[in-house]
Amino acid sequence: MSELLFNKFNDLVSQNPIFWFCALVGSGMFLIQFALNLFVADGHHHADDGGNEIDSGKLKWLSKQAITGFLMMFGWTGLACIKEFELSRTLSITISLAAGIITTFITGALFSGAKKLGSSGNVFKIEDVIGKEATVYQRIPKNGIGKISVSFHNLSYEIDAISLSNKELSSFTKVQVIKKSDNGTAVVVPK
Repeated sequence: MSELLFNKFNDLVSQNPIFWFCALVGSGMFLIQFALNLFVADGHHHADDGGNEIDSGKLKWLSKQAITGFLMMFGWTGLACIKEFELSRTLSITISLAAGIITTFITGALFSGAKKLGSSGNVFKIEDVIGKEATVYQRIPKNGIGKISVSFHNLSYEIDAISLSNKELSSFTKVQVIKKSDNGTAVVVPK
């Protein structure tokens, strides 16, 4: 039974070896990429890498996903054209090439669009709130560090703060941010 299946498969492959090669290699590459993306979460793959694009001029849209898509579509479309629709080899190759190229461009467009969706998030910088009013969240001792709560873009941020006044600022005291001391600390004065 298995020998009969092997002979039948061998006959099919020998009739259209290019289409079968592309279909099987493309499908194999797809399954490997799918399994790696699904099961390997090691933090080395980033959404903004575009699928390891080849970054040389006009080939920037070319990625391993685009190559995989081209091979799969070329192979399976060619086999469908010959086996199911009984088209000539020349017409099957033409249709398969067109399907593969269209798939490559669609894949490139999808990755390009996905890159545009990427965001660094709400990056908060103390410089953005200089001059804004804030509330002491955790008391600021004399010559010490406390915390303030400040609203920016309808979000509330708690940041470290030091006071220029010579007295302790208790919780819920209104203050104004006048400058930054370092990347994580604001300088405030009572309001």
